[in-house]
Amino acid sequence: MPAALITQVGSVCVYDVLGSGDEARIEAMLEMYGGLFPQYQHYIPRMRRRAQFSSEHRNGHIVHYWLVEVGGRPAGLRTFRYIRERRCGLAHALAVDPKFRDVDVLGKRLSVFLIYECLAQVIRDAVVRGDLPPFGMVNEVEPDRLMEHYTRNGLVKLPVKYVEPIFPPEVEGRSRDQEIAGIRFSPMHMGFLPNPDMKINPFAPDMLENFVLAFLVDHYGLPKDHPVMMNVLDSIKRIGS
Repeated sequence: MPAALITQVGSVCVYDVLGSGDEARIEAMLEMYGGLFPQYQHYIPRMRRRAQFSSEHRNGHIVHYWLVEVGGRPAGLRTFRYIRERRCGLAHALAVDPKFRDVDVLGKRLSVFLIYECLAQVIRDAVVRGDLPPFGMVNEVEPDRLMEHYTRNGLVKLPVKYVEPIFPPEVEGRSRDQEIAGIRFSPMHMGFLPNPDMKINPFAPDMLENFVLAFLVDHYGLPKDHPVMMNVLDSIKRIGS
């Protein structure tokens, strides 16, 4: 079955490949992921396995794997999820092939268009399920240059001393505790793209804690009492102190 066409603007098409069985597009997305994120290549087997499941395979999570095509050619990818209990989306991988980075979509560069399109998708996910409106999208952002680029395009930098857990390559028979013990942590910025229909204070400590728990506990599966988890939460407590 072909992947679901999420949106089309001119020659730009966005497909959700998750659970579609569209092996050609799944492999095109994974090949691009490996090429543009060489430091995360060991995640590809996990992603290939996850791509076979439905979007709601994990209770309370609505997951999306998008492949972007321009003129029928693979041009970019976006992976993200909506966590219903936390009322927010979590943005994971975003990449555009350098040959297509200057593609204009409705007055935005392709990467910026995708940022807003996945926010729109999370809002649709909530509406379909009768949930309260989501607060917006929470993003992990790597270098300062990218953070500056995204803040110019509507992302809010959150005052959290955040780190990304990077899991080791999979090893058969290894326990979950052993896997967590093998995590290394990389400093990251945390950014937020607000739902334009919601009036919230993303800098409020309870809101920041909600976003951190969504990423580190709900998505990555860190124990709430993990020392790194506690350090990130402590950075929120120190705001304004």
